[in-house]
Amino acid sequence: MDKETKFLNAARRVFDEAEKNLDVATVARLRAARRQALDEGRRARTRPAWLFPVGGLVTAGVVLAVAALLWFGAPSPAPVPVNLGDLDLLTAHESPDFFADLDFYDWLDRNADAG
Repeated sequence: MDKETKFLNAARRVFDEAEKNLDVATVARLRAARRQALDEGRRARTRPAWLFPVGGLVTAGVVLAVAALLWFGAPSPAPVPVNLGDLDLLTAHESPDFFADLDFYDWLDRNADAG
């Protein structure tokens, strides 16, 4: 690291000496070239005024598309199978006692094949 530092210091001294010996015309051309390069750099960085609203609209469209995909692409819960015979059975009884024992009837229906 020490050699590198010595080299950089020596290069800096040579550069500074060469800079002191430049004539006025060369210094003026260098300043003009620097000014032109800076101006071109500034022009390259400026964006057209229409780009910001278009970018915002594109971003909003992408956000809406992703939201729609998440909303409509989400799996819906599986439909509960309905047996219309059970519906007739439930509507045929008017007694509230029948509805109190629905768990028993469900168990009986599931275990009907077992016995």
